[in-house]
Amino acid sequence: MIPPSVSRLRMKERFLGLLLMIASVLLSALYIYLLFLAPEPVPLLVLKVTVLLMVLLISGVLGWMGYVLSTSGSPEEVESLIRELEEKGELSSEGE
Repeated sequence: MIPPSVSRLRMKERFLGLLLMIASVLLSALYIYLLFLAPEPVPLLVLKVTVLLMVLLISGVLGWMGYVLSTSGSPEEVESLIRELEEKGELSSEGE
């Protein structure tokens, strides 16, 4: 038998999923309205904002990737750190 806490968690996940689906449909409908049915200055502004957000998103992801690459250690440093931690017993090996 499934514990009651698990079924409540599953119900919350399903409800959240339903809310996300409804929000997605409503947002899509609003975007279509603003792009094709709104008075004339609005569609151009919607396109400009959309392009701006996409450029900012791509720039942010590229910046984050650059930061991670520039601040992460080399594979040799990571392997030696793992060996050190395993020797001290602070990290279990993969076989255990």
